Amino acid sequence: MPLQQDFSQRFGELLCEEVEGAWIVSESSARLSEIGKTATLAALREHDDSAAVLVVQCGDFLANVFAETWETLPQRLASLAIRPPVATCLVARPTDALRRAVQVAGDTIHSALWRCLVELAKGGSRIEMQVGSGEKALVVLNTLPAVVNEDGWLPELLSSPPRRELDWLFAELRLARLSDLCGHAISTADATAVLAGLWLLHGDSDASHRQSQSIEDEGRHRCGNFWHAILHRQEPDYGNSKYWFRRVGQPGFLAELAQQADELIAVDGSDSARRWRTKLGLPGRWDSFAFVDWCEAAAQDADASQAKLVRRIQFIEMHLLLRASYADATRA
Repeated sequence: MPLQQDFSQRFGELLCEEVEGAWIVSESSARLSEIGKTATLAALREHDDSAAVLVVQCGDFLANVFAETWETLPQRLASLAIRPPVATCLVARPTDALRRAVQVAGDTIHSALWRCLVELAKGGSRIEMQVGSGEKALVVLNTLPAVVNEDGWLPELLSSPPRRELDWLFAELRLARLSDLCGHAISTADATAVLAGLWLLHGDSDASHRQSQSIEDEGRHRCGNFWHAILHRQEPDYGNSKYWFRRVGQPGFLAELAQQADELIAVDGSDSARRWRTKLGLPGRWDSFAFVDWCEAAAQDADASQAKLVRRIQFIEMHLLLRASYADATRA
């Protein structure tokens, strides 16, 4: 399936441009800069065993978490775990796998590039990553960043019905085997916690609940209990959430969560955030019970800026927990 004579073609939301024998795939709001094209095409030539290079412009919250997720988790799991930010492009060899992925994703009403990544990763295609930031702008947005509400995709503080536009992703999760997500897992309970986390990250609390209930008090650090606690916090059943947090203990990633939450609170700078910083015990420790209280207060507060901050901290919490669940599933 060659591209049109003008070397570009649209597949639904996806724009594909052919440059030096490679396809540059992006959604309409983003494009590669000339620096990005040069660097990415060089990277693609350097890695003969790679089918594609994923180009991410970091510097904002979601892009940073996205890059960390792809650097930390296997690409099949990473592709299912997080939606790519707006400032993302894919540079790939025009293989049959890419053509199929682009055609399938082109039928997606929302997040076509995300589905394209999921399809490529599902097929086993190796994907490298190039990260740009600051003056090294690899990806340029055609729309003002302020217009793009990336925070709208973060998990809510209060559970709501699953997004219909993610039906395609839920179909992937229903078909996913634990070995697809974690490879050769040494702990089935912790691999199940990974699946519970994916369902909850994308808003299907019922499916997540079935998974976390099936591994109650199991796993190296009882990560299933932690997912269970977050689920009840969002329900909201704050007392039940604290009950499950008491059955979690202190997994090792809480120190990193405390550090990242402290940085977000410092950027926020509000008096309210500083008061909660003290209640959480930052920066030296993390109090999950105090965070339950903050989530409750933010969910009831008319101050939208506080809800945005707490949702971002929750997003960090959930992604660190997903990485911890994967680590427990795969290491002795």
